[in-house]
Amino acid sequence: MSATPSTERAPSSFSSIARRPRWIGALILALAVAAGFAALGQWQIGRAVENAVTSGPDTERAIPLDRLDRPQTGVSNAEAGRVATVTGRFIAGDAALVSDRYRIGVRDGLGGATGWWTVGRLRTSDGASLVVALGWAPTRADAAAAARELPTGEMRLRGRYTVSETPDTDDPEQGKRTVVSVAALLNQWPDPGAYYGGYLISDRGLAGLERIVAPPPSQETQLGLLNLFYALEWAIFAGFALYLWYRLVKDELEKEAETTSEPVLASAGS
Repeated sequence: MSATPSTERAPSSFSSIARRPRWIGALILALAVAAGFAALGQWQIGRAVENAVTSGPDTERAIPLDRLDRPQTGVSNAEAGRVATVTGRFIAGDAALVSDRYRIGVRDGLGGATGWWTVGRLRTSDGASLVVALGWAPTRADAAAAARELPTGEMRLRGRYTVSETPDTDDPEQGKRTVVSVAALLNQWPDPGAYYGGYLISDRGLAGLERIVAPPPSQETQLGLLNLFYALEWAIFAGFALYLWYRLVKDELEKEAETTSEPVLASAGS
């Protein structure tokens, strides 16, 4: 008798092959390798953050104001927010009160409560006028009392030098002042002479006032690009480990598909 083709075997599926012990073991190995690569990538990211370089000047290192800025000039981005020192005398009668101010920074405070800043005019040792925010008080009466008791004699101040605020919302004629504007204060001072374009926030409360907390300005941080590149490489290696397992299972599936597509001939006895 002649040979006749037998019934074809049912083709395997990807999932059926992947569930075989051999490929389950291979998957566990691939996952372990991928986890190792991922851990190395995470370590590289940690190194990138650790070695991050902060762009901009060191704002917390105090330098003399006459080295940081010059009178009759604007305050540049490199000068704004830096800690400076200055020596001079306060001019009696030239203090001003600024309302609606927070003690911590400009937009943060003690439970959201606002108060008053007492601002004075300092005649620096080089003869220029400098606006100084002396401190914070919860009431106008406290701020006014401090304005009447400005320190006398020459003194050395330390604080954060910052940009003058715009006088748009001020109305001094109506007794309202809500911003520290150097230009507006100059208009009320007799014979201001040369002046600094910014103002200093004293780092200690003067005349019985509470200290104004002026946080450092935010700066851009540049991560280590080389470490980030290595982290990306490890992530690619982790993905490749899983892809390699997938490709091997796929090859096994295609190999079995080729085998089952050929008819299996059964020999019959004559």
